[in-house]
Amino acid sequence: MHLKLLNLFFVLFVTLNLTSQEKYPQNYFISPVDLEIKLSGTFGELRSDHFHSGMDIRTNEVEGFNIYAIADGYVSRIKASSGGYGNALYITHPNGFVSVYGHLQQYNQKIGEFVKNEQYKRESFEVDLFPPEDLLKVTKGEIVALSGNTGRSGGPHLHFEIRDEATQKPINPLHFGYKVKDITPPVINLLKVYPADQNALVEDKNTSAEFFTQNDGKKYSLVKKDTIHINGKAYFGINTYDPFNSGNNKNGVYSIKLLLDKKLIYEHNAETFSFDETRYINSFIDYKEYKLKKRRIQKSYIQSNNHLSIYNNVKNNGVIDFEQDETHELTYLVSDIAGNTARLSFFIKGNQQNLKPAIKSEKQGELFSYTTNNYFKTDDIILEVPGEALYDSLYFEYKVSPSSKNTFSPIHHLHYNYVPLHTRCNLSIRPDSLSKRLQDKALIARIGENNKYKSTGGDWVDGFIETRIREFGKYCILVDTIPPEIGEVNIYNNKNISKQNTIKVKIEDELAGIKSYRGTLNGKWILLEYDAKSDLLIYRYDGHLIDGNNNFELKVVDEKNNISEYKAYLVYQTN
Repeated sequence: MHLKLLNLFFVLFVTLNLTSQEKYPQNYFISPVDLEIKLSGTFGELRSDHFHSGMDIRTNEVEGFNIYAIADGYVSRIKASSGGYGNALYITHPNGFVSVYGHLQQYNQKIGEFVKNEQYKRESFEVDLFPPEDLLKVTKGEIVALSGNTGRSGGPHLHFEIRDEATQKPINPLHFGYKVKDITPPVINLLKVYPADQNALVEDKNTSAEFFTQNDGKKYSLVKKDTIHINGKAYFGINTYDPFNSGNNKNGVYSIKLLLDKKLIYEHNAETFSFDETRYINSFIDYKEYKLKKRRIQKSYIQSNNHLSIYNNVKNNGVIDFEQDETHELTYLVSDIAGNTARLSFFIKGNQQNLKPAIKSEKQGELFSYTTNNYFKTDDIILEVPGEALYDSLYFEYKVSPSSKNTFSPIHHLHYNYVPLHTRCNLSIRPDSLSKRLQDKALIARIGENNKYKSTGGDWVDGFIETRIREFGKYCILVDTIPPEIGEVNIYNNKNISKQNTIKVKIEDELAGIKSYRGTLNGKWILLEYDAKSDLLIYRYDGHLIDGNNNFELKVVDEKNNISEYKAYLVYQTN
């Protein structure tokens, strides 16, 4: 490594650490677990449609570990839901930060009783509560919950966040002095080079090119070559991840820097972001690459309508002009928050003499601008795309295919599913055959992989089915008249349930999705916890069973108001 490059990295890393220590308290918070902190997910990690807003702490693949308040404070929010963080707890601390604990199995007795009382009062499992400041105070080191696997968790773990109280922005928890064993630098798998316009050439082609890497133990280089020929303007991206010492997870990296002839021209870091900008991840990555190859390339390029705040020191939005007949050295420095750094260097040879303007093809479709609202209409479809939904202007392409035996409209191809949308768009489709009795059962569905339908909802309005979508792709009208399914798990009619402590049933709906459910014992509402990822409803005995026969009833409604009901007599004896 060149001495100047070493010195530059050392300065950047020391500056980062000093800045972090000045901005964030280092000895104020304790660990939320009494385990060694091992991470299965890092802050800012790339997820589907969002950046990860905390760190995922391993709990040895099991539930039930104590979760501690990391400092004195008060419970400012409690949220129980079937998705997202599941059972989540928010504690506000006097130093201006909020700690968040997600996917919890259960709350401590004091908090749990408050939550259950509110759930019974509202007759709803899903609640979002904001207790007054003086109601649920906690002390540093107090057990506030047990770890779990609720919500959209992929396995038992603790999702842990620290947020700024004033802005509610999440901050990388590792900036607060938490120690995680990590001496392994990030991995750089792939470099991708993109022509920035139709006249630019990468290796004599006006298409992107990918170059795999190799590591000699000290640094990365390109396989088979070290020089790439580019004529015109181009930008770059890499596929990279951070392997922690403990575990096989491919975690997110903290920082990526790109240097042109040893001068910093691009940088981003995972220190903080706001929740309302997290969907910009679909512009941050090469979305087409992700959709087609399931591979995330982090671009060192900022699209016109990408307002993500994690970028620093970016020159010309990441586009570099290589029209001069010169050779340049480019270097990627990829770091984790512990300071372990991977380096990839390569050379770019520009060639002005061989630059040949590409043949300009006629643009197909209708121009959609990211600066204005866009409106597309035929006799059978209306699509409204606000400018803020696009990361760049594009030529919208549309075609239609005949209806199939299951659809009540032709299949409408709205551009390409590998082009992302940032905000929702209004979509209306006219049915080609739909009786009046089926109008309130009709919905718009997106046709995904393996021709699988996914409902986007919809309502009958003036001869159209109207909904809102957030993805381009293939859409059609379907009808859902099938009620949800209710399946017995640990009960059946006339079963003696005295030796168990739960009632479990499964609820599923293939198309429209579950809208609501209501369970009762002997005519009184009971708390059924809903785990959406496993389609499971669980009632934990809480005093509503009576000696002898109990009448259990469950009513489930889907989004098209199809109803299923289940009834069973259950025998319960305390002696």
